[in-house]
Amino acid sequence: MAVDALIVDDSPIVRKIIRHHLTKFGCKVVGEAETAAQAVKLFGEFKPELVTLDILMPEVEGYDAMRAFREMKRISPDVAVAVVVVSAVPFEKVRDSFLKEGALGYIVKPFNQFSFDPIRRKLVRMFREFAA
Repeated sequence: MAVDALIVDDSPIVRKIIRHHLTKFGCKVVGEAETAAQAVKLFGEFKPELVTLDILMPEVEGYDAMRAFREMKRISPDVAVAVVVVSAVPFEKVRDSFLKEGALGYIVKPFNQFSFDPIRRKLVRMFREFAA
């Protein structure tokens, strides 16, 4: 059985790249969102086990990335949801705030061929369905 994933990024090109990596690792992408507000709605609908979350998206309906992240955790407190932050912001303070809140990892854009390797290793340990 595949790991259900939700991709959250305002760039269609970045979503395509993330989709490529996730499906290669054994995920089934159940939804894609362009805004944090859409992400919360789709998360509530699909209850994915993995979410990739861009943090630089236009704020819509009062949702920014951190609020969406916290709302997803609130929606599924008893389910181990892996949230991987994907951002062009390389600042340690921003990264540390998401990791402290429970994010599994933080990938900085632009991607290279090795960007997803550290996260993939963590996901292999977390989900037996993930391709090693």
